[in-house]
Parts: sequence; structure tokens; C-alpha cells
Amino acid sequence: MVLNQEYIVARRVLELANKLVTNRNQHIRMLHVTTDQADALNFFADYPNSSISNLKDFHHIKHQSAQAITQKLSEKGLVELTENPNDRRAKLVSLTDEGHIMRMHLKENGSHTGEQILNGFSNEEKAQFLALLERSVDNLNRGNK
Repeated sequence: MVLNQEYIVARRVLELANKLVTNRNQHIRMLHVTTDQADALNFFADYPNSSISNLKDFHHIKHQSAQAITQKLSEKGLVELTENPNDRRAKLVSLTDEGHIMRMHLKENGSHTGEQILNGFSNEEKAQFLALLERSVDNLNRGNK
């Protein structure tokens, strides 16, 4: 049986994705957070003083899930909630000092993984790989609309 190139590409990308998820999960377990908590922490770091509702919309999750994730981060001392001066019902979320340290650890692991993926690539190949990845993600995003 002859496999077409598109099928082989899809399988290899899936294999890469699985290895990335496995690597990430191992690192996150060592940090004692869940993947949902790590994703939320990254969101609140990238979008300071966002609300739980912003997290819900960004990650396409239920409000109750966003609340629970944020509450766990707060209990772990990684974020703090403050009253939103524009909407007293909503809370603004910001990283604590410990949250910033955790974010640094998450980014370091991502950088280490990126270094592993790009090992042996020339600078030109790295740029091409990134451009092709971005185009591939855009292609999939357009296909899902």
C-alpha cells in the first residue's frame, strides 16, 4: 500500500504533538499544576488584569471551569483577584510574585523543548520551519470556520 504525502505529514505532526504533550505534562506535574492551570497562568501573564470571563472566552471553556481554575491558582498563591472598578461583579486577575516565577519555569521548559526540536537546524531552516508552522496553523484555522 502506498501512503500519500498528506497522510504521512498528518501522522508525523500528530507524533510530534504527542511528544510535545508528553514532555509538557511531565514538566507540569513536577511544578504541581495542571495543564489547565498552566494555560490559565500563561493567559493571565500575557493579558494582565483580565477577568475570569476573558479567560473563558479565550480558551472557549465554561465560566464555571474558568472560575474553578482561577480559584485553584489563587489558592496556590499564583494569582490574586481584585475588584474590577468598571464591573463590581467581575474580578481582575493578576500574577503574584510566585505566579511570575511559575510562568518563568513554564517558559523555560517551552524554550528547552523548542531547542530540542530545532537541534541541528540552521538559522534559515529555523525561520522556514516557523513560517511553515504558522502557515499550517492558519490553514487549519481557516478550515474550521
